[in-house]
Amino acid sequence: MNAKVVSNRVPGTISPYTQAMARCLSSLGEPDDASGDFCTVHNLTNMVQGRMLEFLGDEICREHGITEPESRAKIVTALLGIFSDEFFALFRAKLEQRPVLAVLIARRIIRGEFEAAGSPPSPRARGTLDRLFPAIFRKYFEYRQLNSLLRIVETDAQIQKILLLSLLKQRTQGRGAGSGSDLYQKVASILDEDEEGLCPNLFLQYVTENRIDLLRQRIQSGEWREDMETLKQKIAIICGR
Repeated sequence: MNAKVVSNRVPGTISPYTQAMARCLSSLGEPDDASGDFCTVHNLTNMVQGRMLEFLGDEICREHGITEPESRAKIVTALLGIFSDEFFALFRAKLEQRPVLAVLIARRIIRGEFEAAGSPPSPRARGTLDRLFPAIFRKYFEYRQLNSLLRIVETDAQIQKILLLSLLKQRTQGRGAGSGSDLYQKVASILDEDEEGLCPNLFLQYVTENRIDLLRQRIQSGEWREDMETLKQKIAIICGR
């Protein structure tokens, strides 16, 4: 996938992907007018895929209470790297048989998102988008269990690292001069040296359960290394090593 339109979008505003779709379609008449235009279909396909991954990123941020725009942008960027063409293979196969689908889906996203953005903030407006994107995933991408897909995504070490550092920063603010920053720097340093990508999962459990002081204690004492060895042994048993 070639789309790289990643932003620090504020929730409730129009996604850059959707704005790009609108610009791409602004000069078109009927949907069939674009079905024979390979360049238009190709561009719209990338924009639609990017917008769907951006939606997944928004769902991850919303679930974990991530409000920092920079962290949100990092998660979307990570998703662009995680999801290869294989993930979108079925969707692209459908477009090869019926290229006009790219136009129809883009217009559906544009209409839904612009209508939601033009309405006063409310659960109803939010619900419109909550129904729109899962419906597109089911109908055109054949992913019916969106929650299961999100759970799989959240096992990725890079996503976990972003979540960990963002949540740690949020939950250590105001905990005393330097204490929160000191813990953040120590965790970040450990993550930089973690070649196996196991530390994000280990530390994230403490942060999501708001056991910040216990995490600080185990890092200061070095006991986190024992936790890491225990985790490695569990993984080895599961993998049959």
